[in-house]
Amino acid sequence: MDLESTIVAVSTPSGNSSRALLRITGTHVFTQCQRIGIDSVPRRISTCRMQLPCGELPVLALAYESNRSFTGQETLEIELPNNPTLVRIASEACIEVTNGRYAEAGEFTAKAFFNGKLSLSEAEGVCATISAGNDSELQGAALLRTGALHAHVEPISTIIFKTLALVESGIDFVDEEDVTAIEQDDLINIIVDAKSSLQAILNGNIAMATLQELPTVVLAGLPNAGKSSLFNVLLDRERVVVSKEAGTTRDAILEPVWFGEREATIIDVAGIEKSTGPFSEQTQAKANKFIVEADVVLWCIAPGDPDPQLGENGILVHTKLDLQKDRFHSSVSSTTFEGISELRRVIEQRLTHVPMPTSDALALYPRHIQYIEDAIAALTNAHDSVPVPELNATSLREVLQALGKITGTVTPDEIIGEVFSSFCIGK
Repeated sequence: MDLESTIVAVSTPSGNSSRALLRITGTHVFTQCQRIGIDSVPRRISTCRMQLPCGELPVLALAYESNRSFTGQETLEIELPNNPTLVRIASEACIEVTNGRYAEAGEFTAKAFFNGKLSLSEAEGVCATISAGNDSELQGAALLRTGALHAHVEPISTIIFKTLALVESGIDFVDEEDVTAIEQDDLINIIVDAKSSLQAILNGNIAMATLQELPTVVLAGLPNAGKSSLFNVLLDRERVVVSKEAGTTRDAILEPVWFGEREATIIDVAGIEKSTGPFSEQTQAKANKFIVEADVVLWCIAPGDPDPQLGENGILVHTKLDLQKDRFHSSVSSTTFEGISELRRVIEQRLTHVPMPTSDALALYPRHIQYIEDAIAALTNAHDSVPVPELNATSLREVLQALGKITGTVTPDEIIGEVFSSFCIGK
């Protein structure tokens, strides 16, 4: 990977926004860009008149010195009107004046990694943040990006590195009778503690892929049971059409929503009724599939409706409280909002079994899990080979190699390429 060239990229997505952001990073970028009118002051927003072949262009520029930039090199961010032709001309002008080139996918973050600004797992967190599809993924990505995995693994790696140094010193001084670099009991304790720490990371881990699928909360019941009204209230906006006429909802409608600190997909399905034809049969089959697979089912009962058979995932909800003669502990009104707060709390409690990423329960990629497992296996071999220093040292090196593939301390080129290849341009 070429780390010396100055790279240029448009760091805003394509679309109809009024402004675009052009990002340039490399050595001597500030001096070079002065030749096209970008005279910036580090860590201040400067108004400049960019000199382009088509004329002067008013822009805003923000400069970051190498020791304060994301990439570890001088970085300029230029804000300009989001006209595709104008952005292309400005990009080409920056490339020409800096003798640079267009950036490849993930190259800005790769520079940050190679310049010691990020660990490899933190760099992966940047990519995960960009590709996150919901808040749970975003939370898991944020933990990676801010170095939570690195903070867990690096101290273990440091201890093993120091221990390996002692073991190898013992090998070097094997002919010296009075020299013992490390006692066998101490070596065993270090190995056991390291293995336990790594196993704790695995035991608490959440596969990043599981965060892509949010838990589901399905609203079920007979036609005209108040499901759609309750759906809108829980979503806190008018998402579906509400009508007194039964059967208004004919297809499942899905939306993400938060219940306290738990994110879920709430689903409004067609009312449960006997099929009257092929279309109705298909609609009912789809509704029943959502109900069976749901984490939580809110069985909505309007006044006069019979009680349904609740499964393990079911919650009984008496809707239309404002029209009820009798009040139940599970009664709610989508008109007056009475009972809604209580229902939200009940749903949140039902979702506590759904894993959420925290500093003690990290969201990991499969390769992280594999390398931790490799390190644990190597520690097991190290434990078994304690009486033979040469074999023990070999196993400890294998531990460091496995952990280094997570932190980036010892990382083969193909692993680095795999990590940064999934980025988008300008990141």
